[in-house]
Amino acid sequence: FASKMNHTTYRGAAILSYLGEQVPLIYCLETEPQQGEEEQKVEQRLLYPLECFLFGEDPCVGLEKLQQYNSSSSAQQCGRVFKEGETVYSCRDCAIDPTCVLCIECFQKSVHKSHRYKMHASAGGGFCDCGDLEAWKSGPCCSQHDPGTSVTMETVQFIFSYRC
Repeated sequence: FASKMNHTTYRGAAILSYLGEQVPLIYCLETEPQQGEEEQKVEQRLLYPLECFLFGEDPCVGLEKLQQYNSSSSAQQCGRVFKEGETVYSCRDCAIDPTCVLCIECFQKSVHKSHRYKMHASAGGGFCDCGDLEAWKSGPCCSQHDPGTSVTMETVQFIFSYRC
């Protein structure tokens, strides 16, 4: 099972399969569970694995990173909504995919200005991804939106396990 969880395409199916196995084992008991036994099984076999799945790492580590990131007063995303025809910039070196774009103000104040980039006209309705950690391999913030913290959310290979 753990080896399947290392392949992104199998994660969704693997989690559903795992839950399909575990839920009946917890809730379809032939005898009445001891007080707290059912809650403990739900925590260990359902909730903790789901938290690991959502964070991609130990939930305690992920929550600590989020708290550190959110406690930075200057941490923010640009979020500028583009008008039709407005010029947007996508870094060919760092964008996770071609839809990850910056407005001109953020682009000019970013490390991406010296990278390979593509300019194009927005179809309108999209928004600037400056400050979105999930949109960039590196340099997620321009100098205006940089939270000034060294905390980064790391992509960690997910290993599905539960506490015993």
